[in-house]
Amino acid sequence: GAEDFLQNFLQSFDKAVGEDPKFEQSLSSLMGSMLSNDLLSDPIKQITEKMEPWLKSQKGLPAAERKRYEDQLDVYHAILGVYRSRPDPLPEDAREEVQRLIGNLQLLGQPPDEVMQQIQPAEPPEGGECMEDFMKAMGLGESLGAGEQDLLQKLTNDPEELTKVMKDLSAGFSDEGCKQQ
Repeated sequence: GAEDFLQNFLQSFDKAVGEDPKFEQSLSSLMGSMLSNDLLSDPIKQITEKMEPWLKSQKGLPAAERKRYEDQLDVYHAILGVYRSRPDPLPEDAREEVQRLIGNLQLLGQPPDEVMQQIQPAEPPEGGECMEDFMKAMGLGESLGAGEQDLLQKLTNDPEELTKVMKDLSAGFSDEGCKQQ
């Protein structure tokens, strides 16, 4: 199933990485495009614009939940502050700060469903790199069968399923210990 596919995919990925001296540059380009102002600022602005009034209207919200959402808003504002104060594309230190802040957001959980339902997904910026482009650039798409490509597309389009599969997969790896050292 999905776990076997991902395991095979990761092996193919490792092989492609080992054979491609430009991998680090490609990965850096992908990360830069994923953290670009064009791609992240608008959705974060939408979340803060919807979440602030939502939070004010939630009079009966338990204190711990209210604090978590307030903390989320603080982190969203901090991310927007980095984008406002730095040039695009972000320099390395600013990119690392955004990655750290996104990590903090993940620890705080998801924003309220009521807020997320109001957010319009943004299209990738013109000329921006997507997962499909990255796969082609790394030569990984050609080695996948139609079923594997469909599964990869499904996992790309369903972040919750991808997260579940990755957690299951990483649990299997942690049981085996780190073999690459």
